[in-house]
Amino acid sequence: MQFFSFKKSGLRAAFFALQILFTSASSAIVPEMISLNEAERLKELAITKLIYKSPVWSALLHVENEHSNISDENFLLSLPDFSPIKELQQTIDFLYQGVQGNVCRFPARYLWLRQQLDAPELPLDECPEVAEFRQKAPLDEIALVFASENIAQPASMLGHAFLKFSGKNEQGQEISHAISFFTDANTINLPKLLFDSMVIGKKGYFSLTPYSEKQQHYVDEEQRAIWEYQLTLDNFQMELMRLHLLELKQSHLTYFFQKYNCATLLNFILALSGKSVPDSAWWVTPKGLIKNAHQAGLIGNTRVITPSRWLARALAEQVPVVEQQSIHQQVQAGIVASNLDHSGSEAAFIRLNLAQAYNQYAYLTDKLDKSLWFVNGQAITEVKTQYFPSMSLSTGNRYNPINTPGESQISFSTQHDDGEPALTLTVLPVSHVLSDDNRNYTSETSLQMFATTFKLPLQNGRPILDRLTIYDVQSLMPYDEFTGGISGRLYIAVEPQKNSQLAASHVFAMSGAIGLTKRVLQDVDLYSLAGGGVGYTGAHGFLYTTLEAGAVLREVWNMKSLLSLTRTNNQIDSGSHYYTLSLKHSKYITNSLALNLDWKSDFNSSNRKNFAAIGLRKIF
Repeated sequence: MQFFSFKKSGLRAAFFALQILFTSASSAIVPEMISLNEAERLKELAITKLIYKSPVWSALLHVENEHSNISDENFLLSLPDFSPIKELQQTIDFLYQGVQGNVCRFPARYLWLRQQLDAPELPLDECPEVAEFRQKAPLDEIALVFASENIAQPASMLGHAFLKFSGKNEQGQEISHAISFFTDANTINLPKLLFDSMVIGKKGYFSLTPYSEKQQHYVDEEQRAIWEYQLTLDNFQMELMRLHLLELKQSHLTYFFQKYNCATLLNFILALSGKSVPDSAWWVTPKGLIKNAHQAGLIGNTRVITPSRWLARALAEQVPVVEQQSIHQQVQAGIVASNLDHSGSEAAFIRLNLAQAYNQYAYLTDKLDKSLWFVNGQAITEVKTQYFPSMSLSTGNRYNPINTPGESQISFSTQHDDGEPALTLTVLPVSHVLSDDNRNYTSETSLQMFATTFKLPLQNGRPILDRLTIYDVQSLMPYDEFTGGISGRLYIAVEPQKNSQLAASHVFAMSGAIGLTKRVLQDVDLYSLAGGGVGYTGAHGFLYTTLEAGAVLREVWNMKSLLSLTRTNNQIDSGSHYYTLSLKHSKYITNSLALNLDWKSDFNSSNRKNFAAIGLRKIF
């Protein structure tokens, strides 16, 4: 009754209306005034504490040398006049200007600023994308994952790195997701791919996929090993990384192969841990990223998932050829069960695992139908369980990317080219050469990008650019009974080539070759390659062919020799041919320093020119 009488009173009704209006106006204005005052206080505090100089703030902005690798206005508020301090001030203004949804745009920045400045709480949990990401990708553990190199694919020739998020969902089930940054590299036009990805940049993409799908793609379909490195992070660090991925997902990212790739981006994300994550001097590669994380103390347990092809090749080296052939035939015929060794010996265990690896590889490559694959697999599993319960295989630690040599190198040498003395300096920004110690790889490979050789003749003193190797990839994978194996090379360079008088001229050349390699002894490979290419002198183009046979010898006392004989036809459109006998010898003084001795002789029916050099190669 009192309520109704109050409502009927005109004076009271007017007073009540004014009170409602005042309250509504106050609720709209006062929080904004408080927010503006709070923003000013937070900016002053942030500058006083110098947090704009924090490595974590630089990582949140993807900053190197005061420059951000992201130029998107949705990501940087202070463009076009960007600086870390201006971005900090404008971020605080943006978050605390009273617009509720702004925190959803920069959830990681907010989370970190709240920790650093004890800033007022904002409704982060009400952001739809934050809630969805947390629900789809529960997070109890983060692993850094490395998928090994596949030099047959330009996009994968240095390997690939991505993150693995693992946790329990709302139903209590353990689920894992792969989070990957990449670009579209699905093209056979390698020169265009290199130009686009290194000069003008390509569009970068993020993907969130079930980890099992990613694992199957790399291990089963592409036959690449996967190394999982559990990261030692606390809950705040993991949440900061997860929220930062949302900030990146909402931004336009430009992928550059040499300066902003999957490894570069992940290097910034790892730096959100607050630990000092080193940066590679020239080029952050996926392997370099793994080493950076290890050096920063971020890596805990390690797990490797080995593809069936690699495992079959590795185990076959430990089994006599006659037994290899027998296992091959038994798997193909589906009669493994009646020929398995139950002795429990180590040799029997190796043969058993070889049969299992080949059975899997043959099925994945459609060389074995599903019914025989299943019968073989079931028999092998039963024998392993019953007769070898305590035995297991372990991947050698030398293949761990943490332990591989560096991927950049500089070499200095003195040489005599047909009696003319000279000094040379070669710079290789990324990867390795065939004369390196490649025991950390599963076969002898070479990958060079933009390797540059400068030559200073000592008689006239005019320095020249002697060679520019734009792209050179070579694989001498030994052929075996189980998985085959083709050797080959693709080469793009500005290089000296020789005419019929063996006089050199610089040309642009692009060539390829294909062949076979045979591992005749554990440390001796014999190979042969046949191929050809196209050259351009500046006046006209021409075709040429090459035939090469050689040997790779991995010797005692950390030494290695490469011996080859090559026949080259029609270089510089000469209409003639010449032979090259070459010997390259390396002595590895340490893991990062090698002594090189090179000798070669070019000759034909009427001319001969000899070359010799000695030098040091620094690998880092």
